[in-house]
Amino acid sequence: MHSWSHTDCPPHLVDLTKYGSHVYVLVRRGDLRASKIMAKRLMNHPKVTILWNTVAVECQGDGDLLNNLRIKNTITGEEKDLPVNGLFYAIGHEPATGLVRGQLQTDPDGYIVTVPGTTQTSVKGVFAAGDVQDKRYRQAITSAGSGCMAALEAERLIAEEEEGVDE
Repeated sequence: MHSWSHTDCPPHLVDLTKYGSHVYVLVRRGDLRASKIMAKRLMNHPKVTILWNTVAVECQGDGDLLNNLRIKNTITGEEKDLPVNGLFYAIGHEPATGLVRGQLQTDPDGYIVTVPGTTQTSVKGVFAAGDVQDKRYRQAITSAGSGCMAALEAERLIAEEEEGVDE
């Protein structure tokens, strides 16, 4: 038996069913933080079991291989063993924007708001890139792309400012 466990809900979670006979999804709360389409796909998949209000407490094995996951119900406190031999661990995403809160405009979820199609924030000369402003994709490759955009926009702003000084 190839069972996998996961602790949140990224869009590619259903892909794990290709590699295991069953996938257990541990959800810390009583609801999924996923799009309605993804949640429906997950809940209706025959190889997926969702364990609500559940967290991983300990990975256990024989020294070489994982064979058990100790889990805990977040409401009752009850702990039990879940036989698994694979683990994909992710605990969701919270943007690390505490440093700029109150200085830059952020949305209700804490993401930095940028001018659509740019990385420009609510403060001229401050650009945001990557996971602090991308609540949709949150992938390394898209972060790299937005980082490049921010660098180009900063370079352009500096050039414009320097031109203005020469006049």
